[in-house]
Amino acid sequence: MISRSSRATGGGDTRHNRHANLGGPDAMAAGAIETYHHDSPLGAWDIAMRRPHPVLRPHVLQLWHGVGRVSYERDRILPQARSYLLINLGPPQYLFLPGPPEVRVVFDDIWFSGLHEGPIETSAPHGNVLLGVAFSASGAAALLPWSQAELANRTGPLHELIGDAALRLRERLLNTASVAGRLALVEDWLLDTCISGRSIHPLVHWTLARIHQSGGCVRAEELAREAGCSRRYLGTLVSRSVGLPPKSLARIYRFQQALTRIRTTGDWAQLAAECGYYDQSHLIRDFQQFSGLAPVAFARSAQPDPGSIVVR
Repeated sequence: MISRSSRATGGGDTRHNRHANLGGPDAMAAGAIETYHHDSPLGAWDIAMRRPHPVLRPHVLQLWHGVGRVSYERDRILPQARSYLLINLGPPQYLFLPGPPEVRVVFDDIWFSGLHEGPIETSAPHGNVLLGVAFSASGAAALLPWSQAELANRTGPLHELIGDAALRLRERLLNTASVAGRLALVEDWLLDTCISGRSIHPLVHWTLARIHQSGGCVRAEELAREAGCSRRYLGTLVSRSVGLPPKSLARIYRFQQALTRIRTTGDWAQLAAECGYYDQSHLIRDFQQFSGLAPVAFARSAQPDPGSIVVR
């Protein structure tokens, strides 16, 4: 599944043009767009990324449109401190729910994916045309009018949350020919219908920034002490706002730090120490939970991009 904007920077022969005009003379007026082409044994795809509107920028990390085909059967999307709006504009793709028995769910419309504490296994055997919106850890909570606490660790149809408006949005996108036009349409939809006006507690923003700045190395007890409140109060406040507690978010950031270094070392104890893990066993535990693989097996796995691994 070409389902994360980071796929634009995966390995292989990747070429890109900054601010490419994808939709005629009006495309640049709609927003700055970068295009990327990837071609490797893992597949070939093209991705266009649009810089979000200034009003959305504190909440939306990227908007992207991907078209292509992969050569492998399945990939596993790794947890990040992000949530996603995923709009399938091409052939059906599939989400696999772990069993036993394993369940294959068809993805052929618009889905929302909340913050996750585990990997998401997907396949796109028929090719891929996907438009996505990546929200920051607090972005969906600030923009969207539904509880992120109820959507954490869930990926499912948007129409279950907003009704037929989701299907109408997809129909409008299918009737829009240019990539630039599609990205602009989704941005306008976010601006027109998804500004909830919900206020996020300043302590939530502070906690998320503190975790991010530390690379996940700050402990929940330390956060509570610095915030001047109990660990339980802070955990409940953050969980209710964004869907996951500070401890889980810190583990995800720490795991992401380890991912950037795992292919440059075989010393797992040193990697654990450099990334703020208590010991090697905690590093192994997080790799198994977040990727389904031990570090040794992960390092041997192919990666279409930094945010996923090939599993078949």
